[in-house]
Amino acid sequence: MRKSIILSIFIFAAASAWSPQPKPSRISFQTPQSQHEKSFDPARLSNVKSTRDLAAPRPEAVFLASALPIIFTPEAASAATAFTGNAVPSALAAYGHYTAMLGVLGCIMAERLTIRPNMTPEEEDFIAGADIGLGVFGALIAYTGYLRTVEYEKGFDFYSHEPLFWLKVAFVGVFGAASFFNTIIIIQRSIAKRNGNFSPMGEKLSKRMIQICNAELVAIATIPLTATFMARGVGYSADIPWQGEAALAALVFGGLSFKYVKEAITFEDNPITLDSSSSD
Repeated sequence: MRKSIILSIFIFAAASAWSPQPKPSRISFQTPQSQHEKSFDPARLSNVKSTRDLAAPRPEAVFLASALPIIFTPEAASAATAFTGNAVPSALAAYGHYTAMLGVLGCIMAERLTIRPNMTPEEEDFIAGADIGLGVFGALIAYTGYLRTVEYEKGFDFYSHEPLFWLKVAFVGVFGAASFFNTIIIIQRSIAKRNGNFSPMGEKLSKRMIQICNAELVAIATIPLTATFMARGVGYSADIPWQGEAALAALVFGGLSFKYVKEAITFEDNPITLDSSSSD
């Protein structure tokens, strides 16, 4: 179908290129002369005009010449239209991926700027909402990232032999594992608040949650950097078994997940106690 369309355009361009056209006009230029030259010109040579033909090449002929490699080289025609079928879904997946990245960054910054000792119940509800948004945007990043790796872009055969791809996956694992700490703490405090056992957050816990937010921000900065080098084939090697790299990334995620989940469950805060019995 594509070849027939291109061949039809080729025939139309050929017919237009060899059709009779008006004779191109000739434009005359008079060579400028200085005042001294005009004053001394006994042979009246200054009136001699030089002419040249400025006829531009026909657009049809230009198209005809450029279409020849595509017509007689099927590989070029296939390469030119190779990505047209997946162009729209690939663009939407990329847009969703980048939008989710911005959403994750916004949620982390909202938590980072709100967490402090002795937060009000409203502030704790706010960081709980931000953490829910972080989970939603994180899931969107994972889904669109999977689509871009397997369905679109360069394909899994390329990325699986790219060590920086697995390094990026490991960084994503570090980010996800670290976020478990804040998520578990926020869930615990939300349940306690609902049961009427709310107590203000102490300085120790708030400091640790801020550290987790800082670590997440560092991960957000490094993941796009590794993705930039990865997409350009930096470090590509088909000799390295990708199964080993994938196992190492999974080990990083699993080990850190266990660490942060255990820390969140066993963490003991120094809650702020309000002494209302002081008197003069």
